[in-house]
Amino acid sequence: MDVSNEIFIKNRVRENILHVSKFHKALHMKKTLLLASLLILCPVMAQDAKPASHTDLVIADVHRHVQHWISPSKLLAEMDELKIGWAGAVSAPYGPWDIQPYIQLLGKRYIATTGQMTITDIHRFKGVKAIEDAQTHDYKALVEEANQLFQAGAIKGLGELILNNENTNPNPAVRRKARIDSPGITQLLDIAKRWNGFVQIHAEDDPSSVRELSNIAMVYPSVPIILSHCLFSANTALIDELLGKHPNFYCEMSARNESMYGNNFAMQKAERLGWIVFDDERIKPEWKTLIEKYPTRFMVGTDNYNASVDTRKAVQQIRNGLLKNLTPETAKRVAHENAVRVMRLE
Repeated sequence: MDVSNEIFIKNRVRENILHVSKFHKALHMKKTLLLASLLILCPVMAQDAKPASHTDLVIADVHRHVQHWISPSKLLAEMDELKIGWAGAVSAPYGPWDIQPYIQLLGKRYIATTGQMTITDIHRFKGVKAIEDAQTHDYKALVEEANQLFQAGAIKGLGELILNNENTNPNPAVRRKARIDSPGITQLLDIAKRWNGFVQIHAEDDPSSVRELSNIAMVYPSVPIILSHCLFSANTALIDELLGKHPNFYCEMSARNESMYGNNFAMQKAERLGWIVFDDERIKPEWKTLIEKYPTRFMVGTDNYNASVDTRKAVQQIRNGLLKNLTPETAKRVAHENAVRVMRLE
């Protein structure tokens, strides 16, 4: 690789690893800052006594990209306002590369991961084949980084690993379809297995990707595999089959709400392809049936992939379109209990 490329990649790696040594100090500093904000989590204890209203359920946002357009203090205030107990589980594709200010302020409420930016950079500079090749130079730094961060207790998982977005990203420059069970990816699953971490994967429901996902689920049964956006699938029979066959598959439902598609063209495409599962008031009956069948396997997220995403509207639809239409016990599990259990949140 040329010098400028290597410098660029090294700067990306610094998104977490340069600050591992500060992690335990940050945990000490955050205690005072979190006392007031953690009061938002009190309803979790109350929910053990009686079912909470969908408007009061604490949410674990497992698809929150921490981006440069929202400061740590504003993110914390937003989480408290919207009763979001935990957020993250994906990286920041547009920066900041140094997420330590967010970790220092949010502490255990931030679900830290790594891997997304390395996969993106490999695709950007070297292409899909390099994603699949475990010997790609960039992976050496990522493997070292991930192991150090897991050992320090600084991350909970790997993701969002965008491996197939051929039909779900409007930008041709970032579209890709990599083999999900390739050596490049399975080495990351080895790391997750070693440290009891989760992996969040963005893929689609075409036959080859589904087959490859099934392959890694069988080889790594102890690794929770979070399916971003529930594969953007409209095929509930397929999701039923996958969840029934693989106990370590979980669906997160970000970008499956109506408000994510703000213009007519996007809305028409989302409706045509069956991406929209719930809106301000309703959930599609077949999806309600599926979620109630697998109440411990679904999670929620907002997917703030760009500054135009209306977080408040997304959370409103999660509450009124999704959670309100589930049984109280299922709603509580989907809102946060599944994420807390699977991602080992505190």
